[in-house]
Amino acid sequence: MADRPEAVPDEVWTEAARHFDEKALSGLLLAIAGINVWNRLNGAIRQPVGVWKG
Repeated sequence: MADRPEAVPDEVWTEAARHFDEKALSGLLLAIAGINVWNRLNGAIRQPVGVWKG
C-alpha cells in the first residue's frame, strides 16, 4: 500500500524502534494503516473529513 518502492527507510524504522517496543510498533503500524485506508476511501468518494451527509 505504499506510494514509494521503499515504504519505510531503515533509518526511520531504527529510530522508531529506539522509542517503541515491538508491541507498540505493531500498534503504531496498524493505526497508520487504518488512517491511510480511511483517507484513501474518503478521497475516492470525495467525502471531506468531518462532513456528514446523513
